[in-house]
Amino acid sequence: MMQESAELKELYQKLCDAQTNGDHEFFLRRFSAKAGVLAIGTDPNEWWPGYETISKVFEAQLTEMSGLQVVADDPLAFSEGSMGWVAGRPMLKLPDGTELQMRLTVVFENEPDGWKIVLWHSSLGVRNDDAIGKTLTT
Repeated sequence: MMQESAELKELYQKLCDAQTNGDHEFFLRRFSAKAGVLAIGTDPNEWWPGYETISKVFEAQLTEMSGLQVVADDPLAFSEGSMGWVAGRPMLKLPDGTELQMRLTVVFENEPDGWKIVLWHSSLGVRNDDAIGKTLTT
């Protein structure tokens, strides 16, 4: 049975802090090196399979986004056995003062040395009217 996970909520806060601090080493330790790991970003070209690719891109983007603040919210966080997930809506604060509400979903596997990210998916919400030209039930 899935249960709320205070441990994964705390890890979510650390993920946001690591992005704010440009802490690439944190992500090197937190992404799983197993086959199948995937990170998906907000840009249509941000589809990164594999630990090596994810590591290189995160390092580059953390440098490119220097000055970004990622402010954690109170996410949903659940686990069952060796699997867990977190879904939150952190606020991105850009150096020019722009604020964007991001959506972040992270799936974890509890490996022998702790919780590791096996799927990372971030997005920026776009209204249905803008994306498909139609209002849908929300």
